[in-house]
Amino acid sequence: MVGGMFGPFGAGTGFGWYVIPPLAMLLAVTLIMTWHVSKTEKWTTYRRPLYTIAVLAENWIIIVGLSLILTGPPGVGSFGKAVAFFTTLAIFWGFTIILASSKIQGKFIPELGKFRPDLIYPTGANLARGEIFTGLGMKLILTTFPAEIATWGWLPVWNWWGLTWAVISMVLLVAVRGMTKMQILMRRMMYDKYLGWSGQLIEEGLLWIGFAGLAYGFLNVFMGYVPFTVVYPRYWPGLVFLILSFIILVPVRGWLKLRYDRITMKFSTTVGLQALLYLGVVVMFYGLISLFMGKFFGPSSSLGLVVGGLVEVGGLVLIVFGRAKSLMNDRKGQIPQMLWVLAHVEEEIRMKVMTKRMHVFYQLPPERRLEHMRNMDNALKELPEPQRSLVFKSRLLALASLPEEMRLELMKTMDKIMMGSGM
Repeated sequence: MVGGMFGPFGAGTGFGWYVIPPLAMLLAVTLIMTWHVSKTEKWTTYRRPLYTIAVLAENWIIIVGLSLILTGPPGVGSFGKAVAFFTTLAIFWGFTIILASSKIQGKFIPELGKFRPDLIYPTGANLARGEIFTGLGMKLILTTFPAEIATWGWLPVWNWWGLTWAVISMVLLVAVRGMTKMQILMRRMMYDKYLGWSGQLIEEGLLWIGFAGLAYGFLNVFMGYVPFTVVYPRYWPGLVFLILSFIILVPVRGWLKLRYDRITMKFSTTVGLQALLYLGVVVMFYGLISLFMGKFFGPSSSLGLVVGGLVEVGGLVLIVFGRAKSLMNDRKGQIPQMLWVLAHVEEEIRMKVMTKRMHVFYQLPPERRLEHMRNMDNALKELPEPQRSLVFKSRLLALASLPEEMRLELMKTMDKIMMGSGM
């Protein structure tokens, strides 16, 4: 290893060339998500200012690391280092909260096709950052030992190679899973594929794998270890909690999600599913900490309970409420995207999909029916010609094919939309 400004360069715990890999990956993600793709629309119509700010803030984790490294040698704590660390955490927690705003989303344009980072990114970022805050909170609660309090030895050491692994896991969790989830949703809608467990196991399986990779990466970041180079104690009973987290996140949560129409799901139901996701994350982190640190832990000090508890609440808010709100925005934003895809398939498939949506709308209570049918009507207006006319025609034909009672009820709702009145 070559000596560095704050320690051995090869270890990745100081400030050296090893900062480049995670920084380069995060900057590449930032560039991809803000790249100008339209030849007809202004960049600001589909990449809104708040979205751009939020994407630029994706590099927050680099600043958090630098706040630890530049305020003192790795592994050596101080009051100043603690202030810098928790100040940056608070600032970027706030940057994450803005992802729940509907002002994140831009206008749908055909050039975007199926790739809508303004839809995928907010929900994924709340997911990934929420897991980071949750894991950090648990680590502080469980391992802020009294003997380390006076020396500030409970602060994260930081490791850039650990962050590199965590960023790779974030790309899997946010981008790969986000695009896969969209593909599964489209195929369910149009071709009756992935209707049962096959699609759900892929979707939730990627979630668990991404979570596990992110958790392992940040555990190494905290400890100051290079991933896969340190032999942890391997307390095998901790695997019980990892298996339990898999059960919660994949079969249990997957089964519950299969019971609901994704686009018209209520906010309260969405919050409930996110609360279950948060529980799965907590159980996973407890299992990892136990597995890699040699025993089952309880709260180790009053300071750890208070400080870690505050960070833990921050993670809960991001996952349960921030992500639930982002998902509601996401579902509404998906509608013009789905209609655009429908406009490019055979009339038979378009009719089948529209007929299914009419059945879903009919089963909703009147207030929610009005809301979701209005969302579809507004989404139709975003489509250019001739795609708008194709989808509009299919909707009328689907409506005409329904039983009279259902057709009349839906037409009443459409009349209210056209007249611009409420319930």
